[in-house]
Amino acid sequence: MGSVSSRCYGRERTTNELLRAKIQLLEEEIDQVKRSRQYEAWDYEERLAAFAAKEEEWRRHEEEAARLRKAVKADVHRRRCLEKESAAAEAGCGEDPVKRWRCLGASGYLVECMKDEQARREETVEKWKQLYLTIKTELDDLIRRTREGERFGWVSEENVMIEQLQTELREMEKSMEALRSHIAVLQKEAAKKDREIDILRQCLRILSSKKRGFSTNYFTKSLRS
Repeated sequence: MGSVSSRCYGRERTTNELLRAKIQLLEEEIDQVKRSRQYEAWDYEERLAAFAAKEEEWRRHEEEAARLRKAVKADVHRRRCLEKESAAAEAGCGEDPVKRWRCLGASGYLVECMKDEQARREETVEKWKQLYLTIKTELDDLIRRTREGERFGWVSEENVMIEQLQTELREMEKSMEALRSHIAVLQKEAAKKDREIDILRQCLRILSSKKRGFSTNYFTKSLRS
């Protein structure tokens, strides 16, 4: 009877020890899951704060891009005005040497204005380039962080923002390419204006020389007569 009781007590004690071990193991697993979830929550809060900061920074980038686009439109308007003034000045010069010299000065001034405009446009393109590189770097970082977050099953508004930013980058690339093409056209036009001014100067020198020669011959004939 005593041996049976001892065996029952031993089995019960072993069962209790196994249960306590399982409970302890479960408690450790629960604590580990809690710590993991806490770390994930902290990281998610950091990501939300970083995302809010990125939104503010992107808003500033959009304002800067809008300002640059406005500056480009203003430069295009100034260029068209200069072209109209140059065409009107050349049309009103005629063959009078004095007027031609005045037109020459006006054309030279317009060429200088076009060169100044070209310099401003190149500066604008450089700003676009720097802004593009900044946005691209931040977008790559945002994509990387979002992909890391997707491993934990996070679905946030960052994906929508990334698509919008990628669209803006493509538009900015097109704008930069258009600006580069426009600068190339301006450079050709400025070179053409320089050549026209050189030709005009040579023609004016020839006209002035002929006029002086004619005046000298006329004066000599008058003295002889």
